Amino acid sequence: MRRSLLALVLVLGSAACTADQEPEIAPATGGGPSTTSSVLRPCPPGGPDATTPAAGCLGEDGAVERP
Repeated sequence: MRRSLLALVLVLGSAACTADQEPEIAPATGGGPSTTSSVLRPCPPGGPDATTPAAGCLGEDGAVERP
C-alpha cells in the first residue's frame, strides 16, 4: 500500500512539473548552447531558408545550421 501511494505521488509530481513547460524554447542569442524539447529537422536542400525555425536545422555533416 505504501509503495503504491509513493508511486502515485511521484507520478503526479512529475506530471505537474512538466505541465507548465513551454513546448519550445527560443535559442540563446549569445551563440552558446541552448536546450529545447523540439528535435531539429534536417536542413532543406541548399541550407537553412525561410521555413527553418530559429533554432536551426541539421546540415549534412550533422552540425546545426541557423538561418
